[in-house]
This record gives sequence, C-alpha cells and structure tokens, in this order.
Amino acid sequence: MNTVREIAAREENKRKDWLWAPESTDAKDHWRGTPRPYGEIHAAPFTVEPEFPLWAKIIGFDMVDFYTNPDCYLENTLRIAIYRYQHFKECTPAGKTIGIWLGATLESTLFGARTIYRSDASPWLDRAPAIRDEKDLAATPMPDFCRSGLMPLAHRYYERIRELLDDDFSVTFPEWGRSPFGVAFHLRLIENLAVDMLENPGFVHRLMRFITDARKQWWQDRSKFLGNPLEPANLYNDEVNCPTLSPAMYEEFVLPYEQELSEFHGGIGYWHSCGDTTKLLELIDRIPNLSMFHVGPWTTLSRVVEVFGERHPLEICLNPVADVQMASADQMRARLRDIKETCGPIAYTVRADGLQDLHGTQHEVAQVRQWIDVARDVLLEGARRPV
Repeated sequence: MNTVREIAAREENKRKDWLWAPESTDAKDHWRGTPRPYGEIHAAPFTVEPEFPLWAKIIGFDMVDFYTNPDCYLENTLRIAIYRYQHFKECTPAGKTIGIWLGATLESTLFGARTIYRSDASPWLDRAPAIRDEKDLAATPMPDFCRSGLMPLAHRYYERIRELLDDDFSVTFPEWGRSPFGVAFHLRLIENLAVDMLENPGFVHRLMRFITDARKQWWQDRSKFLGNPLEPANLYNDEVNCPTLSPAMYEEFVLPYEQELSEFHGGIGYWHSCGDTTKLLELIDRIPNLSMFHVGPWTTLSRVVEVFGERHPLEICLNPVADVQMASADQMRARLRDIKETCGPIAYTVRADGLQDLHGTQHEVAQVRQWIDVARDVLLEGARRPV
C-alpha cells in the first residue's frame, strides 16, 4: 500500500490519469478507462493487460488462491500495480481503489451453475446446463444477493479487503456485468440455446425476461447494500457476435433487453464483445445512452467509425497473438498507424490484452515492452500536457 500510494502521487502518474475521463465506478473485469475527447489530449492512451494466468507467472501466485482468498487477491492486485508502473510504461494510472473481480462465472452461479478452479487458469463453468428445460426455469428462484452462487465469497472479499486497507484506500463491490444473453448462453450452453432460438423462441424470451429481471433486482439490492444510487451499467457480451447470432436474432432476442437495461441504469457505460460485431453495429447503436464501445480484433474498425462517428469513445482491442506476441516492431507500428489513421479525431484507446504464456514468460514480457515502445511513439505523438 505504501508503494502504490507513493506511485499514485507522482506527477507521471497524474499525467497518465489526465488522459482518461472521470468514471463513476471501478467495478470491471480489469481496469478499463474511457479516453478523454481526442481534441483535449491529441493522443490515444493505450493499456496492456495480461490475462491473470500470465500475471500469476510474472508476479508469482496461485490462481485458485487468487480467486478464493481475499488476502491473496489484495496483495497481488497491489503487486500487479507496482510491477506495471515499474516495467510497463503504458497509460494505466495507479490508483487507491481496489476493484473486485471473481471471474466470468459470477452471474451464472447465481442460477445454479458451478465454478471450476485451477491453479494455472481463470475460473470457468461446469459443462452441464444449469437450466435444462421449462420446468427447470420455472423452479429456479430469483437470486439472493447475499446467499446465491458466489455471493457469499463476494461479500467475504468486500469485507476482508475493507478491513485490510488503509483508510485512504477503497474497495469496489463486484458488479453484475455479464449481459442477459451471456448468462442465458452459459446456463443453457450454446448448442441448446441455438436450437431454442429456432424451435422454441418463447422459451428463450421467458429465459431472457427472467435473467433481465434478476439482474435489475440484483443491482437494486447492490445499491441498497452500498447506499449508492444506480449507476450506468456495463455489458459483457462476448457471446454476442456473428455468426453465433444473425442480426435478426440479435434484434429479436437480445437488443430489447439491453435497451431496457440502459433505461433502467441511466445508460450503458461500456459495451463489450471480443467477437465479430460488424453486422450488428447499426442495431447496437439503437441502445440509448451508450458510452464506450469495445472493438474486438475481428470487428471491422472502419465500419465502426462509419456507423458510430464520434458519438461513442472506442476501446480498440488488438489480436494478442498476431498484433503483439508474434509481431515484429514493424508489424506493430503498421497496425497502430492504421488504427490512428482510421480513427482520426474520434476518442479511442488501444488495448493489448488477452495475453497468455505462449513462448515463456520472459519472451512475453519482452514482446509487451517492445509493443509499448512502439505504441508510445505512434499513439502519444503530439500529446498535450495537462492544463
């Protein structure tokens, strides 16, 4: 804590922080800042985010311990922030707020899905469908904010980390970020859900209605528990992509519930899918009060710019293997220059994440540092100083 506090107070860190717009919450899977308007900073801030299994090898911790022991989680979250500042000269600012992320399974466990832990991998779900049919859906209770699924663990993390932190630090309670369709995808499994959409669309809508209502109730309970008003939500939507869904399927089974959640929360602060969403862009643009949009490596960036214009800040995520881990410096530079030319005056950030240990930890760290050097040269060229 002393080291992170000292880093957070440095002028270099304050200059990093200035590149990002103020945010109401740190409750995300990783730190994901919304860039300031390009006209203010004349730059595109960029971040590097190894997946936690790679961080575990870099820093030295066990993944099961990280996801089940709040002491381990806090210690290594702080150690990651220190390592990042010392070794990765990118644009992620160090801060004194600790966000809790229990993995991609949290929301699905509220409905009976089971989490599987491994010492060398992120948590994932059991492959048995938690909701097998209409009877299962009818018998599934509304999730309990304190007792369902991983919620006892979430409360234990929140209370223990608050106990461990000095008074000038804070901790953010976990969010429900997975979209209703993402939860349905996990509860039914993709092969079953695909058949449902074709043969039993009414069941899919009943499932989506139940999950959406559960999510709204969960967020109301969270707000009451924390004594805070509802805030703009995030939608993690990797399951929404083409060809998993056609545009017509997205419009029928997904969009109405995402529009409803935006109205409920007063906006969607961040919409995410790593998959190809090129053919869905016009539909996604119908979500009211949508802020930052994630452009995955398979989505056509020029089409995103054409559809969205300057209405939404963009988080542009690279292909971790082709653009970072197995790219030469010249290839890195060409990719980033293409992004810069395509985006022009739009507010955007470039993100190198999804990084796994493919060739040995030292090699991956060296590639990341080379990419950072190139990114600083291309994306921060002409950057303005804070005023």
